[in-house]
Amino acid sequence: MKFTIVTPSYQQGCYLERTIESVLKQCCETVDLEYFILDNCSTDETIHILKKYENHKQIKIIRSADLGQADAINRGWALGTGDIFAWLNADDIYLDQTLELVAKYFRSQPHVNVIYGEAVYIDGTDTVLKPVTNIRDYSKEELRTHDFITQPATFLRREVILKTGELSLLYRYGFDWDYWIRVSENYDFVRVNPIFSGYRVTGENLTTTGKGRRFREMIRIVWCYGGLLGLLKFGYRLMVKYAIGKLEIPIVTRSLP
Repeated sequence: MKFTIVTPSYQQGCYLERTIESVLKQCCETVDLEYFILDNCSTDETIHILKKYENHKQIKIIRSADLGQADAINRGWALGTGDIFAWLNADDIYLDQTLELVAKYFRSQPHVNVIYGEAVYIDGTDTVLKPVTNIRDYSKEELRTHDFITQPATFLRREVILKTGELSLLYRYGFDWDYWIRVSENYDFVRVNPIFSGYRVTGENLTTTGKGRRFREMIRIVWCYGGLLGLLKFGYRLMVKYAIGKLEIPIVTRSLP
């Protein structure tokens, strides 16, 4: 089974090589891989890292200005010829045998088009901080007000990409959630058990630095797909989490390897 994996890259040189190696380690008899790295003209050590892989037969490196992560992923996916598509940000990693497990599942379940698995939070040294506990069983209705699908643990068949179209450039922080909702209009997601990925928390990634801007995007998405009732459900869920002091994403200071 052939995979198209895309990594959008910008100024993540301190983590990028571990991301790349985690993808390349997935190759086995049942996994055919094409890997696109789209770098937005980074000026840090990314330049030297990419140079090490410029002749790798499974990697295509494209260094050019883009309009953000979603734009880079769209460009990579447009070049893809795989059966299964995904993207992995330049500071996240796949755990061992992830793509082998994904391929095995898709082969055994030909009627399933989109799956998402479990993930763990990791710090700058790859130390596991805690499981991602926000993941829930799939519900099309609930997805419109609750982003419970972890992006680096999600995989889609080619037909899903062709049917759904490109990631939206309207969002910087919530484009993945917007895309999952759009996918759900035609396809049901299936939650599976394996832990597929390490979701890095450094104190500097978009999820942790977005703050008010990220929250405003979440409100826009909920309003777009859930309307007033959706906003009320979204607000109630946040109030409950705040009241019980439940913190999903660990707070860390920036730690370099």
